[in-house]
Amino acid sequence: MTASGGAAAVEPVCPRHPDRVSYVTCQRCGRPTCPQCQVPAPVGVLCVDCEREARQQVRPVVNRLGFTSAFGTPVITYAIIALNVLAFAAGYLVIGREVWIIDWGLWPAIGDALGGVGTEWYRWISSGFLHFSVWHIGMNMLVLWQFGTQLEPILGRLRFLALYAVSLVGGSLSVVLLANGGVHGGASGAIFGLFAAYAVVLWKLKLDYRSVLTTAGLWLVLGFVIPGISWEAHLGGAVGGALCMLAMLHWVDRKGLRR
Repeated sequence: MTASGGAAAVEPVCPRHPDRVSYVTCQRCGRPTCPQCQVPAPVGVLCVDCEREARQQVRPVVNRLGFTSAFGTPVITYAIIALNVLAFAAGYLVIGREVWIIDWGLWPAIGDALGGVGTEWYRWISSGFLHFSVWHIGMNMLVLWQFGTQLEPILGRLRFLALYAVSLVGGSLSVVLLANGGVHGGASGAIFGLFAAYAVVLWKLKLDYRSVLTTAGLWLVLGFVIPGISWEAHLGGAVGGALCMLAMLHWVDRKGLRR
């Protein structure tokens, strides 16, 4: 009891931290919220519980292509870049460059014994993470970052991963079918798939896609002129990426019609 005979006033405390007094309340549930539990909102603050609940209730955003957009950090793009950098570091510092190239590279002329259609199928994938120099991996990762950070939010993470995988395998298939010899490696085949997929997206949205096709075509032509560039992987990756994107657009269009 107070001196005036009334009940003692109870100080508001944070439900998650009962030892902390807070006169700031959540705009959604009205409970006291200490500084550690406050999440800024457009008006006032929310407690962490209400913020989590509100995030779970947000409906996914479907973009003009019919795909569910992926907001936030493009984690698949960054993960692929990280895997390439780690493979490069391991190849040069741990495995040894020559052994790394022999063990990871795609060797179409040697046949099934080293990367043919039958045995050692893993080379179709491992060769996409094999780079021959700092300049090689630097250029590929730069272009991968440029196109990946644009395509991944549009397609969603799983679709983007599928696009990259199909483009990588398409480039390897083209090398096995068309290349005469040598060792092939690098992410450029998969990256050409991103080139082609991006051009298909621009075409679908009725935007100018000619600059992207011109750039990809220029690099493809250079592959016939400059030694050491695998035009076979570029061509197969571009075809695989374009077909994969067209298939995904067709599927999402049919899904929309069924709805």
